[in-house]
Amino acid sequence: MATFLVLIPPGAKSQDEKARIIRDRFSWLAFILPVVWLLWHRAWLAAVLAFAVQSLGSVIGEHPVFGLAGFGVSLATGLIVALEGPSMVVSSLERKGWTVDALISADDRATAEEIYYMENQTGDAPAPESARPVLPASETSARRHAPMLGLVGFQEGR
Repeated sequence: MATFLVLIPPGAKSQDEKARIIRDRFSWLAFILPVVWLLWHRAWLAAVLAFAVQSLGSVIGEHPVFGLAGFGVSLATGLIVALEGPSMVVSSLERKGWTVDALISADDRATAEEIYYMENQTGDAPAPESARPVLPASETSARRHAPMLGLVGFQEGR
């Protein structure tokens, strides 16, 4: 089951038509083609950085002694983008004023959209069996995407 974050634009109310639903899960495309994935999601600076790091890994990979290290650098870049790419997109939108409206756990995007719009409209619509209920933004505000790369944030304690 995947987790979906629902973000609404600045000044919008809940269940806005312009809400973006972002899947927070490992992406194979981002692992294989990290630069293309970042460009597709308009993460320009991160794409330039990933390109530079992968180019460096390519240059290092041509050296007879450090060939394996160059491959490791390129592999690590893809892994970081695949794991933290959705968090980068969410952080970028939050810096632009978007707010996290809900956190939904569902099997696919269509189910997540159905849960978000139906529960927010009627307030008592039954959720599909394959999904858990929506958590309002007030309950998810404690779990920000500040600590990147899977590291523990210092505000949360140990």
